[in-house]
Amino acid sequence: MLLFVNEEAFYNTYSEQLTYERALVLFTNVKQLQWIVYALIPISVLVKSSLISIIVFTGVFLVDNNASRSIGKVFGVVLASEIVFIIAGLIKLVWLCLFSDGNDLNQISFFFPLSLGNFFKYSEIDKIWIFPLQTLNLFQVGYILLLSFGIHYKLGLVRQSAEKAILISYLPCLLLVITLFMFITVGH
Repeated sequence: MLLFVNEEAFYNTYSEQLTYERALVLFTNVKQLQWIVYALIPISVLVKSSLISIIVFTGVFLVDNNASRSIGKVFGVVLASEIVFIIAGLIKLVWLCLFSDGNDLNQISFFFPLSLGNFFKYSEIDKIWIFPLQTLNLFQVGYILLLSFGIHYKLGLVRQSAEKAILISYLPCLLLVITLFMFITVGH
């Protein structure tokens, strides 16, 4: 995101709260610390994939209690399915390069390709709905389909069993995460 941000965008976003000089200092500090964010990306993907693997493995176990199922294979499927979100990030990058003026941080951070959030303007919705509207997107559907196909292919589950495993494990946890983020947003 910081790729598209300049001093003007920082000032435009925070002009009601900060002077131009203070916005410039904040921008400089954020730019100096952005390497931390980039360093944490692999760690966050690993943690997210591990948690989702445990959740999906639980669903697989509940659907088909076969001792030959391996959490390592589930982890491989989950990690491979993350390609969907990499593609989403690349599409967002290209979209912002081509069509964004980069003058408002809120608009840049609110945008997620092919999400329900694209049907609304950032200023028109309550902030409690931002995360759910970003999360409900076609890439999430693709991720679920890839998880299901990967579980079917790598673990040898019948297609309907693989789909059921994802439906009873991943989807409820996704709804729980969305609800948790909405609850946290209400507190701020």
